[in-house]
Amino acid sequence: MLIPFTAVRSASYALVLASSLVAGSGGCGPRREPESGVAPDPGAPTALSITNNNWLDAIVFVYHDGEQSRVGIVTAATSAHFSLASWLLGPTRSIQLVAHPIGSSRSIGTEVIHVQPGQLIEWRLENDLALSSVAVY
Repeated sequence: MLIPFTAVRSASYALVLASSLVAGSGGCGPRREPESGVAPDPGAPTALSITNNNWLDAIVFVYHDGEQSRVGIVTAATSAHFSLASWLLGPTRSIQLVAHPIGSSRSIGTEVIHVQPGQLIEWRLENDLALSSVAVY
């Protein structure tokens, strides 16, 4: 008994459609519960890591809630690590970092950074300050 070619083609299309539906529905399962970890303490200090690739030492400030607070000095061609107290982040947890290289009339600042509890701020000051970068992890 011979099966017409159009019937074979229709059956193959149906098989392909059924297998793609089965394979595609695998991602539609129930949601996984979030991992049961302890939430970070909002009152804990935030880590700030600064790498100064500039030729000059830099004084670092944090602008928060309309005021400026000095964080510390980062020596030229070194890295420094600071802890920002929770009061430096304020209730909005929005800050701006500013560095003033000692002996230079130029300074560099970041855009406004929104820091969540438990995050780390990493700031790289480059020799050409315009090429500096900031990251929040």
